[in-house]
Amino acid sequence: EALGDEDLEPDNTLYPGLDGLAAALVEERLLSHRDKEVRLYTVLACMEIFSLYAPEAPWDEGEVLRVFAQMIRQLANLAHCTSQTQANFMNYFRLLEQLSVVRIGVVLVELYRTLDSETSLEGKKDALATSEDALEILADLVRTILISAHIDHPAEVTQHAITAVSACIEEFDGTVPISVMDEILMCIGAGPVVYVTNPAAVEAAAAIAEAKKKGKKDQVERLKKKMPPQQIQQ
Repeated sequence: EALGDEDLEPDNTLYPGLDGLAAALVEERLLSHRDKEVRLYTVLACMEIFSLYAPEAPWDEGEVLRVFAQMIRQLANLAHCTSQTQANFMNYFRLLEQLSVVRIGVVLVELYRTLDSETSLEGKKDALATSEDALEILADLVRTILISAHIDHPAEVTQHAITAVSACIEEFDGTVPISVMDEILMCIGAGPVVYVTNPAAVEAAAAIAEAKKKGKKDQVERLKKKMPPQQIQQ
């Protein structure tokens, strides 16, 4: 509740530990936790932190990209979650809302520009993140937003999706990278039919992981042979 307070400022006298919280949230044990609910709520907290620190992120470039990568995985679930009665719909909607209202995706555009100039300098070969990394994640974000919003969603979802993508495009000020434009044009070219993550594939992957964990090699091979397609038409 406190993180959602628009008047809250980082590290004020009432909440002096926001820097510490931000640092804890990007630890691998939380961002890549084996429990999907922990990963989801970690990303939600990260998005609130983003909004409080905007326009600057409280993490280094590599950490920012890892937050976005996990956020994109969570946002993709919105594609097969269309009603408030479904579990976590409001959480996935909140991620999209933050991308729209706070324009968080613009951070990736800025990283693309900044890292492009920095990594071209000598002595930056050991950089943890590159402009190519930022651009790849930005293209993935645009693709995920476009395929996650569809006609079965409330109108607010579509509007937030349009605003979130538009914010990133406008930030380029006319020169949009080809990989980002490709995602937009492919969606336009697909018309009303788009590809979304196949829930059956997600369940099958979880079953394979569980079988591997128990050391059931034969079951793993059988499940792999019956693996459904990763994406289906929406």
